[in-house]
Amino acid sequence: MIEFSTVSKVFPDGTRAVDDFSLVIPSRKTTVFVGSSGCGKTTLLRMINRMVEPSAGTISIDGDDIAGQPPVQLRRRIGYVMQNSGLLPHFTVAENIATVPVLQGENRKKARTRALELMETVGLDTAMANRYPSQLSGGQQQRVGVA
Repeated sequence: MIEFSTVSKVFPDGTRAVDDFSLVIPSRKTTVFVGSSGCGKTTLLRMINRMVEPSAGTISIDGDDIAGQPPVQLRRRIGYVMQNSGLLPHFTVAENIATVPVLQGENRKKARTRALELMETVGLDTAMANRYPSQLSGGQQQRVGVA
């Protein structure tokens, strides 16, 4: 479960991106943020993994306030898909998917096996495992990011 409790974000230039936002997102449920450009959707998502720090309020994951968690470890635990795919262009699809498990100490063979399983989970043909991001459509790149 992810919980936003009276979260606000004001940037140094005075721009108020998020104002007193509260929401509980249940575990294993799909939640969609919809709104006009500049209304704070991306800022909220970036606050979940501490890429942006809230100016006020708290964000917790499964009851634990993320403010007390090291950002790098937090980011390795949760998924995040960047709007511009965020894939490493010199890595294959399988290498991109296996990056975090390898950084966490998993051996490369096991990480590749898991990457192939995740490709199937997100609807990507495992025959694409050795392709590079530039050889994929935008939607396929996003699915690699989700995997």
